[in-house]
Amino acid sequence: MAGSFYLGMLFIALVWAAWTDLGLDLVARPPSDDVGLPWWLAGAGVGLLLVIGSAIAERLWPAMQELSGELRGMLGPRTRVEVSVLALLSGVVEEALFRGPVQHTLGYVLASVIFALIHGGPSRRYRAWTTFALVAGLSFGLLAEAYNAIWPSALAHVVVNAINLRRLTRPEVQERS
Repeated sequence: MAGSFYLGMLFIALVWAAWTDLGLDLVARPPSDDVGLPWWLAGAGVGLLLVIGSAIAERLWPAMQELSGELRGMLGPRTRVEVSVLALLSGVVEEALFRGPVQHTLGYVLASVIFALIHGGPSRRYRAWTTFALVAGLSFGLLAEAYNAIWPSALAHVVVNAINLRRLTRPEVQERS
């Protein structure tokens, strides 16, 4: 089911990108080399900082603790392969859409707000997720702006999803919850 959802999202991203003034180059171009820090290091670093931040928030903020428990229940135990595929699909495709044509068309801040709202929705129960997604979206958006490409933000997104999904779906964590 996730594969079909992300395939549809990728189709929207590519069609929307093709209609922009930059065309498909908007989601396909390589990262700029003139930033001073390799794009892969910046992407991995931002991803790891977001993971550390979410772990700290989960320890200190009861709403994040509740959210983690709810997500564990929804996701259930998953294999490393399932987590890896989901992290790769969601990270790359969501960035192709949000840091590609959405950010290009609507701007950095509005793209980040929409990204956050989609990840949490209007329910107060998911406010912690919405807040984390806003911080992550702003971080991803800055990476895309700095490197003039989606690939650093896609890498950061994959890192966040791979580590956090694995942590939430490990069978031993499920049993302790």
